[in-house]
Amino acid sequence: MRLVNQIPHPHLRIVIHEYNGKYWVEFEGGRCKQNFKFDKEQYALPAIEQWVQNEIPFVMDRMNAMHENLRRLTPEL
Repeated sequence: MRLVNQIPHPHLRIVIHEYNGKYWVEFEGGRCKQNFKFDKEQYALPAIEQWVQNEIPFVMDRMNAMHENLRRLTPEL
């Protein structure tokens, strides 16, 4: 797996990897992670990078929901 790009963001770690003919986009925040795969033959890297920028608000919403679900599953200590 080869690192292609790391996109700066104040709350998320956003990286794009290239592996087995696909671009793997990974959003990581806290204890949760979201991954998306794109076929290299169908999507150019600049289009994926633009998609990432447009998708960030929706990723943040899902990330908040994932953290809330995790919080409800985790016993209070």
